[in-house]
Amino acid sequence: MSRARRLGPFAMVGAMALLLGLVPTVALGAVDPRVAASAAPQLPQPSAARQAAQWLAGQLTPQGYIPTAPGSGVADFSTTAQSVLALSAANTDLAGARSALAYLEANVDQYVVDGGVDGPGQLSLLILDAEALGADPTSFGGTNLVSRLLATEQASGPDAGLFGSDDQAANFSAGGYQQGLALAALASAGVRGTSQVTSAISWLVAEQCPDGGWTSPDNTNNACSGDPASFAGPDTNSTAFAIEGLAAQDAVTPAISAAALAFLTAGQDADGGWSYYPSTVTTPGSTDPDSTALVIQALLALGTSPTGASFTKGAATPVSTLLSFQLTSGADAGAFYYPPAPAPGNAIATYEAVPALAGLILPFGSSGGSYWLAGADGGVFAFGRAGNFGSLPALGIAVHDITSVVSTADGKGYWLGARDGGIFGFGDAPFYGSLPALGVHVSDVVGQSPTSDGAGYWLVGADGGAFAFGDAGYVGSLPALGVHVSDVVGIVPTSDGQGYWLVGADGGVFAFGDAGYIGSLPALGVAVTNVVGIAPTADALGYTLASRTGGVYAFGDARFAGSAAGLGVSDIVGIAASPARPS
Repeated sequence: MSRARRLGPFAMVGAMALLLGLVPTVALGAVDPRVAASAAPQLPQPSAARQAAQWLAGQLTPQGYIPTAPGSGVADFSTTAQSVLALSAANTDLAGARSALAYLEANVDQYVVDGGVDGPGQLSLLILDAEALGADPTSFGGTNLVSRLLATEQASGPDAGLFGSDDQAANFSAGGYQQGLALAALASAGVRGTSQVTSAISWLVAEQCPDGGWTSPDNTNNACSGDPASFAGPDTNSTAFAIEGLAAQDAVTPAISAAALAFLTAGQDADGGWSYYPSTVTTPGSTDPDSTALVIQALLALGTSPTGASFTKGAATPVSTLLSFQLTSGADAGAFYYPPAPAPGNAIATYEAVPALAGLILPFGSSGGSYWLAGADGGVFAFGRAGNFGSLPALGIAVHDITSVVSTADGKGYWLGARDGGIFGFGDAPFYGSLPALGVHVSDVVGQSPTSDGAGYWLVGADGGAFAFGDAGYVGSLPALGVHVSDVVGIVPTSDGQGYWLVGADGGVFAFGDAGYIGSLPALGVAVTNVVGIAPTADALGYTLASRTGGVYAFGDARFAGSAAGLGVSDIVGIAASPARPS
């Protein structure tokens, strides 16, 4: 394979790709969202998420913090930390997000220490921020955030397992809300299954009320029998974070899930959203965007669609209701406002809305720290936090020509692609067409990649030719440039769909459109002939290559989480990054 011009993006040429229309055929295990009864907006909503994140980025000062008020010169640490997560979730202004993370790193104790002791919620947010941007939370600003968080856990007594003290809980600086954050943060840092985690899970599970919700801060300071009209009893926000934390630690049992789902279903407002306290006959809810966003994430963590029939209220769904709070014009366009009336952008509403619109649940990061490897027979190996949603051998389907595996945006499904351009969908991976379904006969398709909104995908041939389905766009190919190769093995796009990378069997990389070159095996002097795929990080500042024997090579800010090397396999054919932790 020629290595000419691998060190930068190729210029887009005037040739047209073969743009293929949708075929009304549903792949194995997939559901085509176009047949849904409602035309309401679905998740993810990348454009709305980016617009909201761009507004947040605009609030950052040159020093890297969001002030308590415009021009105040005083940092709002909580809003800054939350905004780092939002920018990461939307893959927007990651340079600004890193600037904010650096500011937080330089001021750890000023943010974390409250009343002379560490706050578990603050520590948890910093851990999640660090993991989201590929930093090490165990060496952050000269301290180990993970150790400090674990040190806040009560070791004995009636609140054994609670992160934070009883005094902090009484002042709402500890409790179920922060407990969920802490469990998600520890999961993101790889702390699972330890005695401390088990104790923390037990505390949180014991706090679930009979109606399925959680109170804030806990049942001692706020009984399950509290009246919403008096601002007491279980609330949607604490419930949402409790669910996400338990899900992050794989601790949501069927009983916990059923009770929580019943609480959230019964407490939904008539307009399709949620308020802080659940809607009841005596205390009707008044929807706010941040509560609605948090519940959407909780439903995703429970494996439930927030746009399903059970959550549709007339023509409204939780997603359409959340979008109705986004400002579309004026100086704060893109931001979310807090009711009752459209007003200037509200930072809390905006940073809570972004991850929900992106279809993500905690924890999420630049590479997810997880991925799938697929075999030529359609078998699937799951690593890290990636879930296994099925395989062709498990269905009794005998093939030997699978060449790619790619993930859906929420990490709850994947597509397997065959050499003839056939597509198999598992989990929530929809079907938008295939070459065999169109009567196009090829035998050298080697890779597939979806668009960022999941409404299309690209296929690539061994010669670097591209086929586009759904809303996928064409930005160049090797044949159109007169470059003749025969060993391209994969394609993956940038987040905005305006570029993509092709990777060769020797680990060489071709960059098109706005895709950037970050490194390759030939450039490192590594001689291989068995690379089979490439998976970028969410910020496009790194990517991981996989070999046929299960070897994994990380470039840029991609993080190594393990490999199948040494497991005796020799038919790995692809790698896909897990963008969010599946429930």
